[in-house]
Amino acid sequence: MKRIQWVFLISAAIAVIGFGVTIVGVISETDWSVVREFNIPRMLETGDFLPIPILIVVMGIVFVTLFQVYRMIVPPTIKNGMTAPATVLKVWDTGTTLNDNPQIGMLLEVRPPMGPTFQAEAKTIVSRLNAALVRPGIAAKVIYDPQNTKRIQVKELAVGGAEPSGAVARMEELEQLRDRRLITEEEYQEKRRQILGNL
Repeated sequence: MKRIQWVFLISAAIAVIGFGVTIVGVISETDWSVVREFNIPRMLETGDFLPIPILIVVMGIVFVTLFQVYRMIVPPTIKNGMTAPATVLKVWDTGTTLNDNPQIGMLLEVRPPMGPTFQAEAKTIVSRLNAALVRPGIAAKVIYDPQNTKRIQVKELAVGGAEPSGAVARMEELEQLRDRRLITEEEYQEKRRQILGNL
């Protein structure tokens, strides 16, 4: 993934430099006396100044596209996110690929150690070698925003046969809740005993 990020950053830098050089060339060739007069009919007739707005529009489209790709490679981090085990309920193809690796959409049932179970949708890039293994029923490890459970990211998928330990994920979230003083020490110890008792 780090290699992909570097390739993206280098490609973006090349695109920016290319646009910069093109804009400088267009500006140096523009008849600015016509622009200063703001003679729109003459500018349209001679074509002066027309390439600049076209370049701006094209540059805007390129940057929006690059931003979307960047967000796919490096999704925004969820501040104060909590980890929890989950089960995949539904899988679908989003029609997007990155380096031949598909982005898939999933409906997940998330089981926080504290609070009720909930369902949420998420998208993630998976290796094309493992795409066929991502199916309903497999386990996952997710991070979600406790203030908005629709904000969720998949951290791990059990496609290789080794399921992420649900008990470990629940203990991690339990410790996060205690560290943030969202639960008391007594509640922490009671829930900890329950998790260990289910092993």
